Amino acid sequence: MDDIQQLHQIATQMLEKLEPGQRRRMLFRMSMEMRRPNQRRMTRQVAPDGSLWEKRKPRPKAKPATRPAKFLYPSGGVGEPRVVDMRSWIGRGDYLVGFDREAEGLRTFERAKIIKWITPEGVAGSDGEATARRAPRAKQMFRGLRSGRHLRAGADADGGWIEFTQRASRIALIHQEGRRDRVSPDGPEIDYPQRELIGFGREDEARLLNLFIDEAGDALGWGRRAGV
Repeated sequence: MDDIQQLHQIATQMLEKLEPGQRRRMLFRMSMEMRRPNQRRMTRQVAPDGSLWEKRKPRPKAKPATRPAKFLYPSGGVGEPRVVDMRSWIGRGDYLVGFDREAEGLRTFERAKIIKWITPEGVAGSDGEATARRAPRAKQMFRGLRSGRHLRAGADADGGWIEFTQRASRIALIHQEGRRDRVSPDGPEIDYPQRELIGFGREDEARLLNLFIDEAGDALGWGRRAGV
């Protein structure tokens, strides 16, 4: 008999001796304890068995800016300054990449080396400094769903549970089972990959059994780790 089976036997014996109120309080404590590892796994983006969730599809790359950029820049990056005039460009961190009209080709410019911004003709502004539209950083999935506001724990004398609130459960179920759904009310339907948000792993079983025996042992006056 392995350790888990032995703990099961001890837990069964103790459960039969508990009063309904004692059972409900203990099961509620266990439900709260069970919610925590599920929240941690959602933070780590892994399933209860430890496998990684399928990553979210990459977002579209940043689009070229529609506002032109014009500035004084050292020729060759170190020589005499010249006017750079770009009608199509994109920002990449500390650099601007775009079509240099004078060089008639794509060029890369360091923002720190720009001597002076010039307001392009027909564009309102005092200094003409360019700001690019950048692709948003990838956000961690399901940050809201794992909060206590949406992931609840509860118990009665017959059992404990963790579950999503009614409002969140429809979204959670789509991802939990990998169902098909619309990306927006009027958008196209897609097949979402299965990402198990809540579940029960092998390590959870051992943790809960030990917690149960500790709590039930105290309630029955048997002391901690009774019978182990």
